Amino acid sequence: MRKKTFATLIAMFASATLLTTQQAQGEVLKIPVGQQSPDLRTVARPTQGMSKNAVRNQFGDPQSAREAVGEPPISSWSYENFNVYFEGNHVIHTVLKNKPKKVIRVPAKDANPQH
Repeated sequence: MRKKTFATLIAMFASATLLTTQQAQGEVLKIPVGQQSPDLRTVARPTQGMSKNAVRNQFGDPQSAREAVGEPPISSWSYENFNVYFEGNHVIHTVLKNKPKKVIRVPAKDANPQH
């Protein structure tokens, strides 16, 4: 019984070692802060404290909406140029959607070339 348990442990250790030695590969996109949608900074958008009805009356129906989750309940509406986040029935934050003019592609530092 001990030999079987020991063999199982060795197999699990070998598998874990092989899995952790593989590195994820991907690209890192760097978008300089000054290029993050400067033309949208003047876009009218909902302000903190507005009700959902006031947002809908001023900006129309959202393109999409996410139902409330969590406690307190947080929901969001998506418009063309921004997302609106609600706590309950009131705006807590509005975030502009990023529309970069120039994307700089930088290879990931930890990329492991395949052999």
